[in-house]
Amino acid sequence: MPGEASHFAVVLERIARNALAQFRDISDVDINSPLELPESNTAFVLATHLIGSAEYWVLELAGGRNVQRDRRSEFRATGTGAELAARYERWLAAMQELLYTLPDERLDQLVSVPASYHPTLVEEPMTLRDALLHAIEHCALHQGHLELTRQLLGYSPAGAQ
Repeated sequence: MPGEASHFAVVLERIARNALAQFRDISDVDINSPLELPESNTAFVLATHLIGSAEYWVLELAGGRNVQRDRRSEFRATGTGAELAARYERWLAAMQELLYTLPDERLDQLVSVPASYHPTLVEEPMTLRDALLHAIEHCALHQGHLELTRQLLGYSPAGAQ
């Protein structure tokens, strides 16, 4: 029977699928086009940062994999929607495999998060459960940014006719 971590997997998949819907039909020119707003990011940058953080917080911290994340380069990333979609699908498969089999007792295990990644100002130890909750919070935030960016690029809301 799936444990508590499977509930995290369901929410993370919903967020990732919603993010995919935001950029799947955007042209490769538009996905890399900056908005006419100060300090905004392209849709490609937002989607890259979302999946980069998801890979780190879930696959590396919870799964013990070395994802070799370069957070700074995420904010300069360019590419195609197809490349992004493939990366999301790979992450979804790996995330589901990990979280649907993760024993509940591992959720209370402490994880080591570099100070530059720590999501709070509170200097408390972070558990694997805390890391997964942070992944959900962070991914949901950027999924919302993608929705707004899509609309500011002139596209109808994803799923609208």
